[in-house]
Amino acid sequence: MTTRRVATVVAAALVTAAAVVGAVAAPVGSARAAAASGPVVPGTACPSFPADAAWNTPITGLPVSPYSTRWMAAMSSAGTNLHPDYGPSGDPSNPYGIPWTIVNNSTPTTSVAFQYADESDPGPYPFTSRTPIEGGPSSTGDRHAIMVNSSTCTLYELYDAHYAPGASTAGSGAIWSLGSDALRPSGWTSADAAGLPILPLLVNYDQVASGAMDHAIRVTAACTSQSYLWPARHQAGDSNPDCPPMGARFRLSAGFSLPASQCAAFCQAVLRTMKTYGLIVADNGSNWYFQGVADPRWTYDQVDQLKQIPATAFQAVDTSCLQVSPNSLQAYQPGSAGYRSRCGGGLPDSPAPDDCSFSSPTVGIAPAAVGGSPGYFRVDAAGHVCASGSARWHGDPSTAALAAPITGITATPDGGGYWLLGSDGGVFAYGDARFWGSTGGIRLAAPVVAMAATPDNRGYWLVARDGGIFTFGDAGFHGSTGGIRLAAPVVGMAVAPQGVGYWLVASDGGVFSFVGRGFYGSLGGVALARPIVGMASSADGRGYTLVGSDGGVFAFGDAPFYGSLGSSPPATPIVDLAPVPSNRGYYLVDSGGDVFPFGPGA
Repeated sequence: MTTRRVATVVAAALVTAAAVVGAVAAPVGSARAAAASGPVVPGTACPSFPADAAWNTPITGLPVSPYSTRWMAAMSSAGTNLHPDYGPSGDPSNPYGIPWTIVNNSTPTTSVAFQYADESDPGPYPFTSRTPIEGGPSSTGDRHAIMVNSSTCTLYELYDAHYAPGASTAGSGAIWSLGSDALRPSGWTSADAAGLPILPLLVNYDQVASGAMDHAIRVTAACTSQSYLWPARHQAGDSNPDCPPMGARFRLSAGFSLPASQCAAFCQAVLRTMKTYGLIVADNGSNWYFQGVADPRWTYDQVDQLKQIPATAFQAVDTSCLQVSPNSLQAYQPGSAGYRSRCGGGLPDSPAPDDCSFSSPTVGIAPAAVGGSPGYFRVDAAGHVCASGSARWHGDPSTAALAAPITGITATPDGGGYWLLGSDGGVFAYGDARFWGSTGGIRLAAPVVAMAATPDNRGYWLVARDGGIFTFGDAGFHGSTGGIRLAAPVVGMAVAPQGVGYWLVASDGGVFSFVGRGFYGSLGGVALARPIVGMASSADGRGYTLVGSDGGVFAFGDAPFYGSLGSSPPATPIVDLAPVPSNRGYYLVDSGGDVFPFGPGA
């Protein structure tokens, strides 16, 4: 399939809703009874996917995504309130929302001709003249049709469904086993643009009434990027990189509340769900419209109370650490060893994922000392972060479609977080690292190659290959080589204590000092066996260390020398140098991810 429909930006609630023909209501207590084992499909004994599915997994402890501010702005969050895309329409037989129906093995099935047949499950489908269609029989909207076979616990979903005896058609179709964590093939659509199922992500009357709606809720965005995040499998976006991708997850702030007088029990149940499981971008449509089941029992008060929720009360969260496998819905569950290893657990003895195997070349290393114990972070060009020793993993963008490769990593002064740097100057913040800005999306004269943080953790510098400096937060500008014709490109930078200046180093070992009385020597003019790839300052700022791609180490000023690999270079080139915080050693890392410690503190 070369193209994919883009759902209308006009919300489904603006068209006539389908009658809930054949839908079966569940006993109110059914969802609560199943809470321990995961949600069930109301009116059936079928699971609404396994309890460990990504959208059935709480996200309360996950870090804020580094893209949060960008995505929120693209979704016009300021001044926008959430809008329930379901509810009464004035005609009890025709409520707004997405209808569904329960069938069984005796329900007739039919073949369906698909517009996107190469990404649709062929069926047959239990699709009949009585199957409810979103928007009604004459709808010109998305015309979703959803059927659950309660005998086999199979979910059938159609987009743009049109029934005709012997000649039924649809835009696309997907068949799901409700007890399986299996995802659709990568790149495949479903009955929605994200390649996800629809029914388990809808606000369901019976689940809300039970007080236990244990799953994320689907939400639409007016623009989405040309990418998707796990567990989404398909994109239908445009070229604007600031728009959220399909699969982006948003969490309601734990501190947000509405008084009971303005938000009754049904409203409070939805708020709890949004705080615990969040929203997931599943289709293009009006910003911050979240979808629910078409059900005649909804009242105006129940939906109108939810219109008080400001979009600014949400943040995008990074769910990448939950992923067990790229092709599975299964997510690491809070409290499990896998979750503590990948996502942390607030426990001082939480193990760090130090057994990483990178999928692309390693590009950087950053030191961390937590509780006085040494450790470090490594990152590869795809954005995969590994934490070793006392360092703790706080997330990474490795499952996202990056606009440019990652070129390095910088840890916060306390080692409780880190920034990743893209060659386009995009900055990704994790843990206690704060985002202060970036050059992502700006056309640069030269790619960005390195960054350094201010000592107070309130800003950072970026440096480009031509020596151009970009300052963010409280980082001060002290000069640059931008506009000067250099003998060799800049490859690294180091910052003086108190942030009173910085040094730049070129691949030929030439050092450019932008620190008062801070030049301690360079290798400019010296014939090097291999180019310089990085630098670091000494603890008191009265010296600096350079490292070459062969592992040769050169110390200037009072920077201590603890050894090098210059006489026996590794099989793969050294790409970075990281001093230990105690100044009693340093780490070298090669492009294969191997680390070489030197000094008593490493």
